[in-house]
This record gives sequence, C-alpha cells and structure tokens, in this order.
Amino acid sequence: MDKLKKIWEAILKIWKDPVWSKVISAGIILLIATIWARYSNYSWQEIYDFFILLLTYKLPIFVFLSIIGLYFLTKLLIRLFKKKIDPIWDEQVGNYKFKELYQILSNQNFPVETVGMSWSGRKPPEEDLLTMFHSYITFFNRGLNLDDNLDDGGYLYGVLAPKLVGYGLLDKIETKNLQIDVMDIKYQTSEIGQKFYALLEKTLYLKSNKKSPNR
Repeated sequence: MDKLKKIWEAILKIWKDPVWSKVISAGIILLIATIWARYSNYSWQEIYDFFILLLTYKLPIFVFLSIIGLYFLTKLLIRLFKKKIDPIWDEQVGNYKFKELYQILSNQNFPVETVGMSWSGRKPPEEDLLTMFHSYITFFNRGLNLDDNLDDGGYLYGVLAPKLVGYGLLDKIETKNLQIDVMDIKYQTSEIGQKFYALLEKTLYLKSNKKSPNR
C-alpha cells in the first residue's frame, strides 16, 4: 500500500504542474490517436476531428484526460503487482511446469512386484518417483539395458524406467539385435530429464543453504 501511495502522489505532483500537465495531455492524445489509427479503419483526419469534438465538449479537458490516464495507470499497476515468475519452479519442463512435475512425482510411488522380485523375495520399493529418479540418475545417464545386472529383480528396467518415459524424463531407444533378430531396448535420460534433474539439484542446493546455520 505504501508503494502504491507513493506512486499516486508522484503522479499527482507531476499532473498539477502547469507545464508537465500540458505535455502529458498532448502525449496522451497523440498516443491514443496513434493506437486508434493503427487498429481501426478511420483516417487521421477523422480521428483528429473526433478528438477536437471531445475537447470542445462541455466536459472539462482535465476530466477527459484523467479518465484516459486512469486507464493506462491501471494497466501499469496491474503489471507492477502481477505475480512474478519464479525462475526455477515456473520453468517449463516438457509438458509440465517444473513445480507441477515435481509435485506429481513426489506424491506418487509405484510399488509393482516383478517376477524376479517374487523369486528373490524382494519387496517393491516404497519411495516416491521423485526420490527414485534422483537416486538412479547415474544409471539412467549411462543407459539402462536388459542385460544390466542391478540385483533389483528387474524393477528398474521393467517398471520404473517405462513409467518415467511417460513423463518424458527418459528416452526409450530401440535398436535391432542382428544376432537374434529382436529389438533391444535401452532407457536413457532425455533432454527433458536432464533439465528436470538440473532444476531439482538447484532446489536441493537452495534448501541446504537455508538449513545451514553458517549461512
């Protein structure tokens, strides 16, 4: 409110000045005429005649110009007080804002049991997808193949990776295996996934700095 009051007082001070008020009035009229000419089919002469008619009308000129000035002032104030875009949370990541995808992954887990997990007696992981993506980013950056022995019962390759493909975080890369005539599938971090991980690291860094007592 103090900021708004100061802006309003500054505008009134300039407007009350006899010289500046005339300059502003002429400028507003010229601006409106230019905009009107740009977006209408009226000629410059017709626009000029219209403003002369308004200015010779019984309505005082300062009231007329004040109404016009109030319109532009309102647009300016809306722009000033409009919610600022956060450079991290509002960043576009694929089809989502970073904040949206962060919340989706952090609020969702995928405890699906594979056949290999059943044989080994291993239970499905309970961690959320965000934590798991962050934990296994090294494997995804390297590229995850069916032949990789991760001792996880096939969960990473058969369950988690295809799930993350759906959010655009991983690419599904298919290549033909000429030896046995089948398609080999590899999962690897996509450009979207790399961008998401970089933003995620920034948030973790900022959180750790806030918690640090030495900062």
